[in-house]
Amino acid sequence: MCDGTTFHAGYSRTFTPPQQVIAAPTNLALVQGTTQQPAVSGSDPVLPERAHVFDVGVVQKIYPIPGLEVGVDGYYKIAKDLLDDGQFGAAYVLSGFNYERGENVGVELKANYTNGNFRAYGNLAWARQIATNVVSNQYLFDADELAYIANHYVYTDHAQTVTASAGASYLWNGTRFSASMIYGSGLRAGFANTDHLPSYTQVNLGLSHDFNIVAPNKPTTVRFDVVNLFDTIYQIRDGSGIGVFAPQYGPRRGFYVGISQKL
Repeated sequence: MCDGTTFHAGYSRTFTPPQQVIAAPTNLALVQGTTQQPAVSGSDPVLPERAHVFDVGVVQKIYPIPGLEVGVDGYYKIAKDLLDDGQFGAAYVLSGFNYERGENVGVELKANYTNGNFRAYGNLAWARQIATNVVSNQYLFDADELAYIANHYVYTDHAQTVTASAGASYLWNGTRFSASMIYGSGLRAGFANTDHLPSYTQVNLGLSHDFNIVAPNKPTTVRFDVVNLFDTIYQIRDGSGIGVFAPQYGPRRGFYVGISQKL
């Protein structure tokens, strides 16, 4: 750290066993000759993931503007037997599998500003995770999709290219007013995740006040929040893509009241 600048860099070598709940072995012999017999007969066991992870970043305080701090962070991951999971079929149950190789690269820009009772933040992230060749629980996939993934790098389904968030709050006479926004470019969709869903934006509002009912140092906080202020209708998943068999939507506009007591 020097003159308001903080640098960081790191490397890790990871070993990640699969969760047992999604990696239980499957006996395909039980469904041979029935309507549940899969088109692909491969059922190699789910493997632990091994990866190299690199991370580097910098945070800078902007002295001409007191309270302003900006930063950038980048990461790169190289994985062998990359772990993934999906909801294959009608039941809302996750099943695990491995890609032979995977890469995850991304960069995040961030800013924070504080001035008295006013606070604001913003984040913008770009990410890409790709993988190839399914090497476990191959029976979960259709034959044409499995063959395509074996010869192409495809996008994994739990990520989107651009993600952003921003928010601000102001404390006035013991009442905090806040607003926040999230943006996403859309998760993957279509055959072998070659497409993606439309982008979406959601805006939220909040209001909170502390009451000294129990003791001055143990406030009772009452909150009122509006989630998805403009009642934007958007899909998180559309039922297509790798390991996605059911559509899912973001929350509709909702009003919430909460009370919390500090002890």
